Amino acid sequence: MANIVLIGFMGSGKSTIGSALAQKMGRFLLDTDSLIQTTYNQRIPEIFAQYGEQKFRELESQAIAWLSTNVSNAIIATGGGMPIFNDISTLGEIYYLQSDFETILARLDHQERSKRPLFSDQAQAKALYLERQNLYAKVAHHTINANNDIPEILTEILTHHNASSTSKNA
Repeated sequence: MANIVLIGFMGSGKSTIGSALAQKMGRFLLDTDSLIQTTYNQRIPEIFAQYGEQKFRELESQAIAWLSTNVSNAIIATGGGMPIFNDISTLGEIYYLQSDFETILARLDHQERSKRPLFSDQAQAKALYLERQNLYAKVAHHTINANNDIPEILTEILTHHNASSTSKNA
């Protein structure tokens, strides 16, 4: 079975929805940022600081190649930049979790925002958010309103997924 791939801006709910979806569907959840951090025994900010963004994007590309070859029937939550800088079309059925910027800010408390260097300049974060919206939508097979509550989001994803599975089996 195809993987379900969740994309979206940081704080859009990829990890939260991915976890709930994996539990509901009885699938494994793989978070690409966690996979990279575990593989290289460094946190993402440390990788950026020590090696730069280009190296991090190469690591993402390696993760995509490994996931595409070795993983099926899983939920994959990507880092926010992964679908912008890499081709993720081989990973599975792609769902863009689209949230309003204000909703993202409300989800991420001050402590959580302080862990994310991008949010040190909120105006810059919003500009990046606006820039990426269309790119996420282009890559995705489905756009999901992630401003809704978790049960509604899960229902919407499962409805699309079941329809896709049915049409492929017909």
